[in-house]
Amino acid sequence: MAAMPRVWEHPEHSAGRWRTMLACPITPLDSSIHPSSPPPESHDGPDVPHKLTLELGCGTGLWTVGMAEKFKDGWWIGADIKGARMWHGAKLLESKQLNNAGFLRTRLEQIEAYFESGEVNEIWITFPDPQPRESREKKRLSSPAFLRRYRNILNPDGCIHLKTDNISLFEYTVEAWQAEGLLIERCIRDVHSPEHLAQRSPSEQDALSVLTTYESRYMAENLPIHYVRGRFL
Repeated sequence: MAAMPRVWEHPEHSAGRWRTMLACPITPLDSSIHPSSPPPESHDGPDVPHKLTLELGCGTGLWTVGMAEKFKDGWWIGADIKGARMWHGAKLLESKQLNNAGFLRTRLEQIEAYFESGEVNEIWITFPDPQPRESREKKRLSSPAFLRRYRNILNPDGCIHLKTDNISLFEYTVEAWQAEGLLIERCIRDVHSPEHLAQRSPSEQDALSVLTTYESRYMAENLPIHYVRGRFL
């Protein structure tokens, strides 16, 4: 994975520089442009203000790639620890020559180390491991333990999204976010049902119509997908 263009493994000095790093175009692998090498600028400048969206637990990265292809005026990062899955998304970015997206390989418990305060505009948690045992609650990506990490990197106007097929995780997330003081802006069971499809705003339609690998599989099995969006107050 370290040899793949547009993949960063445990990068040093990345906080505050992701827009600059992502702006580096895809070119044949060379030590001067490899993602592991820091870019020449030390901080994002005012000329790169576009929204930065972070997908956590990105798996194969299809959602990150799909959004980057659909919205080329934004910056998109998929983060996960499982490099074998992420490889597929990295290859897609390379083949599509998308210069507005990339992948971060790291343990998500360490996510704060790679972003500056307020650097991220939106966080998407897409079909995470539900970690059903109570003893592993802190491992749930929508848990209060992770919310505290997200608060440190999320822009004050930013929001957090969760999509899951697991109804227990969905209900837990809504309750936990409310208990942590988040404003629940949207809470939908079976987000792809005809009823809810008709109620989507244009921006929701744009984001929710791009599917992950798991989501496509679950929809083919007629399993409902649940969605919640929250914002820190």
